[in-house]
Amino acid sequence: MTQASDKFLAAIRNDDAEIRYAAWSHAGETDPEVIPELAKLLVADKPGVRKAADESLKNIVHSVGKEPAGTRRAAVVRQFIALTASGPTWVRTVALRHLSLIGGDETVPAAAKLLRNAELQEEAAFCLERIPGSASAAALMSALPEVSDAFKPRILAALGHRRVEEAADLCAGAVGSKNGDIAMAGMKALARIGKKPAGEIKSPDYNSLSGWQKVEYADSFLRYADDQVRRGNKEEAIKIYRDFLNRPEEHLQCAAIVGLSKTNTPESAGLIFTRLKSDNNTVRIAAGKAWAAMAKAV
Repeated sequence: MTQASDKFLAAIRNDDAEIRYAAWSHAGETDPEVIPELAKLLVADKPGVRKAADESLKNIVHSVGKEPAGTRRAAVVRQFIALTASGPTWVRTVALRHLSLIGGDETVPAAAKLLRNAELQEEAAFCLERIPGSASAAALMSALPEVSDAFKPRILAALGHRRVEEAADLCAGAVGSKNGDIAMAGMKALARIGKKPAGEIKSPDYNSLSGWQKVEYADSFLRYADDQVRRGNKEEAIKIYRDFLNRPEEHLQCAAIVGLSKTNTPESAGLIFTRLKSDNNTVRIAAGKAWAAMAKAV
């Protein structure tokens, strides 16, 4: 430890709040070697010292976050990775949160290992979710079959937020789960990703879903169908829209009509035509507007 680092840490431990502030406000200029000692102070008895240590770590991270790469940034990342291996849960949590901001592929193995740790798996998933690149995506995908059913929805959510196209088949498989929470998480993730999986999507029984799950089911499937239209997979989209067109709910029929009109195909026009004389006024109006819009586009 250099003399400058010792002086800095002494100031962080000082009982005088002004001295602590003067130290942590310039923490971004310190050597990364102070990080392990600051981590110990995160769980110090004195609240003022804990805050000074916390603010110091934030400033160090922000100081290297401004540079895309470099020796100092790499040194800071290494120190935080070391902190994830053992120690108080709070210290490891803070390390993962900071690594989510400045970590890269070198962070993935340490964070991935903690996806199986009940106390830290949420923080590990959050960290990996924010690290760009294929390595972090692969770590999340590999963890899905191994984590508990209770945590599977979180992994699926991370894959969906990242829009990991390689995970489309995994998410589609989750949709067919007998566990309603996993099935819904899989569908939401697949809808965000948008890529058509290799196999058929085996969706859960709609009538077996709770009221809220039905809302999520409809929103996700319709979003997925919209994405298929954008990707040119109109046949896949029409199949989904047809299903919702035949449901009794007014808003689902209207959503299906709007979606069908965007495909601009003869098959879609035929399906919309069947609703031009619907007993439901709202559905009938929606069908009329869609029909007119398609006719104008021809």
